[in-house]
Amino acid sequence: MELNATILSRLAGGNAAETILRKKDRGIWKAVNRGELDARVRDIGQGLLAAGFGAGDTAAVLGDTRPEFVYADLAVQGAGGASVAIHPEEESPRVAHILRAAGCRFIFVENEEQLDKVLNIRPDCPALSRIVIMDMKGLRDFDDAGCTSLQALIAAGAGQTGWDTAIAAVAADQPAVILFPRGEVSGLGRALTHGDVLLLVTSARERLGVRAGDERLAVLPMSDVTERVLGLYLALETGIISNYLESPETATENLQQVQPTVFGADAEAWERLHARITRSADAATRLQRFLYRWAIRAGQVGGPLGSLANLLVLHAVRRELGLNRLRVAYIGGSPVPPAVEHWSRALGIVIQRIDRPSPSGTPADARYLALMADADCGA
Repeated sequence: MELNATILSRLAGGNAAETILRKKDRGIWKAVNRGELDARVRDIGQGLLAAGFGAGDTAAVLGDTRPEFVYADLAVQGAGGASVAIHPEEESPRVAHILRAAGCRFIFVENEEQLDKVLNIRPDCPALSRIVIMDMKGLRDFDDAGCTSLQALIAAGAGQTGWDTAIAAVAADQPAVILFPRGEVSGLGRALTHGDVLLLVTSARERLGVRAGDERLAVLPMSDVTERVLGLYLALETGIISNYLESPETATENLQQVQPTVFGADAEAWERLHARITRSADAATRLQRFLYRWAIRAGQVGGPLGSLANLLVLHAVRRELGLNRLRVAYIGGSPVPPAVEHWSRALGIVIQRIDRPSPSGTPADARYLALMADADCGA
């Protein structure tokens, strides 16, 4: 069974009360269960179908990683289309290239800032027929025939009856996502079919040993395959709870609060964690600096001395970082610098490369690696 149908059917047919997403809003973590996720995806999907969007069409989502991005992404695929995630910091010319190259008919934009980008380049994107705005703050008096709010799209789809039929018609060889690696100025993108995505998710689950009930913090943009396919889709398929930042500026605080068991990030995220603790140690008392540096050396050696260092110092360091419960850490793309890797190992954290061969070396593994290379993981 193709990935998207598997995910959506499980959301509808599994434990509807099971928490699958959380988002911090105004200081409070708010949970979304499987039943609520299924309903929100269905609502947007029916709105897309009512607007004439369907099999063979393409839609983009432009904005920060947040639950609404998840709902729109899954709704596009459930309606039979292919979904394109655009990095929120891309400038208008790059956004225009992506929309033209993918032939996007629809685009979901997060807010007024992202809307302005698209309005500036809309004349250069002939296929683009509809802009859907997720957050209408500051746009109360905005009126444009080619734009609609997310709420209006949903309202227009109320009573639509073709959603279940559309999901059932999705085939394994249909494009599910189209990837445009950041920094690549041209190119037509890299399409992953539903079958490709299923293989990536299944292989990653086996490689990492993740399980239902694990928790992760989504820190990467949805345009990164490590977040979207090997983060979100892996979580939905496995039963991992995805926690979404209140804002990109609250990543440190949110990581400390969630204390995830699974952390899929990039090398830059690990470098920032290492730099933060190093700065804290440098600013500490002489005794505290000595104890920290001794503990890191002892952690690298391991054995009884490493256990003592963990008891006295390293446990508190992991808790301060938000990694005290961490069981699985992985990255794709650029490797972690050796100094950071040695430091993480001293803390008892092994960062796995999700885009490297597994010990098994099976034909499925070879296909997985080929797809990862084609997706330009971590770009």
